[in-house]
Amino acid sequence: MMRIFQLADLHFGTEDPGAMTAAAELISAAAPGALMICGDLTQRGKRSEFEAARGWLDQFDVPQLVVPGNHDTPLLNAVSRVSRPFSRFARYFSDRSAPLDIGPWRAAGLNSARGWQARSNWAEGSISTAQLKIALGEIGEQPGILVCHHPLKPPATAPLHTRTARGIKASAMIAPSPVRLVLSGHVHGASADLHSYSQGSYLSLTAGTLSTRLREGQPSFSEIVLDGEGVEVTAHRFDGKRFAPHTLGQFRIGPDGAIAQAR
Repeated sequence: MMRIFQLADLHFGTEDPGAMTAAAELISAAAPGALMICGDLTQRGKRSEFEAARGWLDQFDVPQLVVPGNHDTPLLNAVSRVSRPFSRFARYFSDRSAPLDIGPWRAAGLNSARGWQARSNWAEGSISTAQLKIALGEIGEQPGILVCHHPLKPPATAPLHTRTARGIKASAMIAPSPVRLVLSGHVHGASADLHSYSQGSYLSLTAGTLSTRLREGQPSFSEIVLDGEGVEVTAHRFDGKRFAPHTLGQFRIGPDGAIAQAR
């Protein structure tokens, strides 16, 4: 059995101190096999916020895969946001951006964020199919986990509707690949959605936020348990004092690699 914690939208600068402390205690006690951090570690992309995020994550002596989000670009420096939007992120987290092996699984990251885009909402995600092909190549033939910030397709129950450029195309590219889990954030809500195609299927998981920028009412993060051919997903939601588990779903992976809801 392997346990992974999926976190997103820490938003240091607007973090919830009580939720951060309680989450750290729960994660440390559970001794997971890995942490997946799905972007927006900071609120304004400030150096002090990156330092705080790095310091918080350093307390966990487990493998970590970290990808940037749209808030991890320098909000107050328009020139840098356009010319080198992820230089600060790279300075603090380039050593945690490499693919990870977690038992028989292999996880790789994909940057879906942009410093600027020629559309009204530059905070929305955008997928480079060339970069996606690189990430799929890094996963190879192992059962795969793809980590990004923006959901490829809008989650059915999320408190925010997303419009990720080329997300639909990326979703169809992933379906026939060995990737079975796509982890993301951005929507500040936990969800689990199966995406099935004639040539394959995968499970899309979003995590909540540990900041005060709430959209579903409570800070939260997610736990993924991989046990043989089973996948169990739990959202841990903070009530102001402690985290309580809420099951998002149980799934199974068939002999052909297809993933489906467990009966």
